[in-house]
Amino acid sequence: MIGTITRKLTATALFALSVSMVPVQAADYPKGNISFIVPFPPGGGTDISARQLTQQIGESTGWNFVVENRPGAGGNIGLAQLARASSDGQTLAIGQTSNLAVNPSLYKDIPYDSKKDFRHIAVISTQPMVIVARSDSPIKDLPGFLADAKSEPGRLLFGTPGSGTVAHLSLELLQNKAGIEMTHVPYPGIAQAISDVMGGVVDIYIGSMPSVLPHIRAGSLRPLAVTSLTRASSVPDLPTLDELGLKGFQAVAWNGLTAPARTPKDVIAKIADSTVRIVKSPELAEQLKRDGSDPVGSSTAEFVAHLRSEVEKWKKVLERAGITSF
Repeated sequence: MIGTITRKLTATALFALSVSMVPVQAADYPKGNISFIVPFPPGGGTDISARQLTQQIGESTGWNFVVENRPGAGGNIGLAQLARASSDGQTLAIGQTSNLAVNPSLYKDIPYDSKKDFRHIAVISTQPMVIVARSDSPIKDLPGFLADAKSEPGRLLFGTPGSGTVAHLSLELLQNKAGIEMTHVPYPGIAQAISDVMGGVVDIYIGSMPSVLPHIRAGSLRPLAVTSLTRASSVPDLPTLDELGLKGFQAVAWNGLTAPARTPKDVIAKIADSTVRIVKSPELAEQLKRDGSDPVGSSTAEFVAHLRSEVEKWKKVLERAGITSF
């Protein structure tokens, strides 16, 4: 009798296991809420883009997204959570410049492989960095700021959203190209950093366009320059570093949609189709531009190729700036 019961229990367990191993089909996707991991604090450029995207996709498809901010370690904590998630498409995340392209060269022990642990779905948007000072700062423009920095090396304090972020590396690159020396003050996100630059605790701050644009428009921050090669459509009067004499200077952040590596290809294709269609729609494209981003909507193959080139680019920036692994 015990043997019979054991055999029945074993058969039941094996059946349940076999059912759980059947891959999700695109026709059945999604089954319930989609967890959407943002590996950075609320209010930054990555968070803003993520919430815009999920809202628009949800309205178009009826899919329900639950956005979860999982900040820490330059985006590593959030992506580590994604790497461990079930490969059924029910958990997605924003992968971006820092956690996918910079961190593999910046951290000695990184809890994921950006090339092997994920399926990269589409690049959503790009965002230039903006150098800003408080509105009543004696720093009036970038040439004056550079002259001030050269006159007293190390005196000026520059704030960033964290060590190893694209913002941090952009100013390290600026120091290298301009021959200046400042003191870095890293913050665990944007909120305190913005407060401190407006309060005069730090002299300048650099952040993504979406994160600082509301403060520029409100008049509480004075923009000095943008880090893209071309002027930003949201602030067309703001000069680029290239225009101001630092020829070829370019440091642009980007956001992309990413899933666990074993997510079925047909599910990835369904997500990619909805994502690219929404990103390229007039409604979201205009919203992204208005908020300081430039819509992209790349293919999966283009995302993979872009990531490969970005890893090499930022590795060289780290080496030139003399920034060693954490």
